Amino acid sequence: MSGRNVDNVVRVVDVYVSQRLVRDMQRGFSWYLVELNLALEDGRLFTMVNIPSDVAEALAVYRGSLTPPRRQSIYTFLLSNESFKEALARGLKRVVIDELDPITGLYTASVEFEDEGVSMTIKMIPSHAVYLALLTGKSIYVKKELVDQQEKFGEYEEER
Repeated sequence: MSGRNVDNVVRVVDVYVSQRLVRDMQRGFSWYLVELNLALEDGRLFTMVNIPSDVAEALAVYRGSLTPPRRQSIYTFLLSNESFKEALARGLKRVVIDELDPITGLYTASVEFEDEGVSMTIKMIPSHAVYLALLTGKSIYVKKELVDQQEKFGEYEEER
C-alpha cells in the first residue's frame, strides 16, 4: 500500500451525505450543515462537515437519489463521461484522508496516482477525493488517528 503502514488506516465501506439543522438561539437563525459520512470497516463512522453543495449534489446523482441537473458541474460531467472516468481510473490508486489542520479544522486527503511507473501523491479537499474514488471504484481510507480524535471530541461534546 504505497509504503504506508496498513495498521494506521481504516477502510471506508460506504459513503453517504446527510444534512443536520443547526440552530443559533442567541442570534435567532438556523442553517443546514451538510455532512459527508464515511462508514468504516471497523464499524465506526467518520463525518466531515461543511462539504461543498456541488459535491453533495453530485454524490446524490451518483447514488441515483437525484436526477442530474440541466446545468452540469464538473462532478456530474465526470459521472456521465465514461472515457474521462476510465482515464482517471487507470492512474488513481487510492485515497487516504490523513490530515487535520488544528487551526482551521479542515481535513486533507492524499490522492495517490501511478502511471507508467511514475507515482505521485496530490493533496486534495477530502470530499473531492472521495468523489473521484467512488467514480473509479478505488479504495478510500481514513487515518485511524483522525477517527480516534473525532470520537474523543464527540465524547467531550456529549459531556458538556
